[in-house]
Amino acid sequence: MSLSLASSILYLAPDRATLRARGAMHTAAVPGAPGWAGALAALQTLLETQRPAGQVAVLLSSHFAPLWLLPGAPTRLNYQETRGWVEAQAAERFGELAANWRLAFRPAPAGEPLLASAIDAAHWAELLHTLAEAGLRMAAVASWPALALARYGKHGTARLALVESGRLTLVSLLRGEPVALDSVRGEADALTGLLTRAALVDGLGDAPLHLVGTGVAGELASAWAGAQVLANAAETAVLSGRAEPDFLQTRPRPPLVAWLLLAVGLGLAALAGTRYTALAEQLDTLSVPETTVSAKPRGARVVASPEASARPWGDLLNRLESQRPKRIALLSLRGDALRGEARITAEARSPADMLAWFKALRADPDLHEVSLVRHELQVEDEQQPLRFELRLAWGER
Repeated sequence: MSLSLASSILYLAPDRATLRARGAMHTAAVPGAPGWAGALAALQTLLETQRPAGQVAVLLSSHFAPLWLLPGAPTRLNYQETRGWVEAQAAERFGELAANWRLAFRPAPAGEPLLASAIDAAHWAELLHTLAEAGLRMAAVASWPALALARYGKHGTARLALVESGRLTLVSLLRGEPVALDSVRGEADALTGLLTRAALVDGLGDAPLHLVGTGVAGELASAWAGAQVLANAAETAVLSGRAEPDFLQTRPRPPLVAWLLLAVGLGLAALAGTRYTALAEQLDTLSVPETTVSAKPRGARVVASPEASARPWGDLLNRLESQRPKRIALLSLRGDALRGEARITAEARSPADMLAWFKALRADPDLHEVSLVRHELQVEDEQQPLRFELRLAWGER
């Protein structure tokens, strides 16, 4: 996604927040210990003092949104299938941690490695809320190494070091395409170790080293001996350009021919509508293994496993209904009463409403392991609600 359409660009790092707006650079240091909470506090300071308007592009330090190179699928996949592949690769690589991430990826041909990134789902919701409170619309959200790679990674065959304060990412490029990627905590003095590892796996031999930094201190320049420094200034953190993967991109924009095919398909679907409805009713009657109960809000479905007597399923439903704020609509509730686990799909009027209910559920002593799995703005809906999915456990553990 191009950042050039945004009227301002933000960069969030554990030690600072930087804003480029109206042709000027503004930086706010984190007031306390480095981390996400401090970065949000610095961001709020910038928003209050500078008051940017319109659309904003957000670049996240690799501390908050690391960039990976994942194995590509062996066969051609559509966008949704690719998303499932990326989720499976992330789960295999990072385990249960990946369940609480919002993932972004850049599609690639079959067999080619995929660039992917992730941000904690709770951090994502807090970022949405902070910018919405300031009246800003997000044009793009990406990991800073993704922007730096897109802007400076077309230098043929080389190794590209992307240096942020406390973080170093090394990308091996073969004719401009990434073939290996490694990232570590530490300053530029960690570069030697990364280069040694890269030389063992990327097959690039003595390829030249290029370096891009976000204003790394001059005393570390000795660690860059022999490297061609393409950029190293604070302004490098808020450069415009094309940054992919983009966390706002849910699917590629279809070409005109796709819309024409969609219109034809809708016409055919209308002709077959009556038959489909009858078939769906027959399938519902055959779905005996699951118990389905209609819920009140927006036609939500509640699905329990046959062992519903193993856990107080009705108690969970009553608890969620009694605690649900009016600005939250339950869409579905699916669970396993034997294991005491459930997934909730709901919609909120705003990120703040979603976060408030999420925190309330986490504070409930009878609910356990409450996590935000995913959430996405429903841009096709006129009211643009925020649809999200929660996972939780209930009963005795």
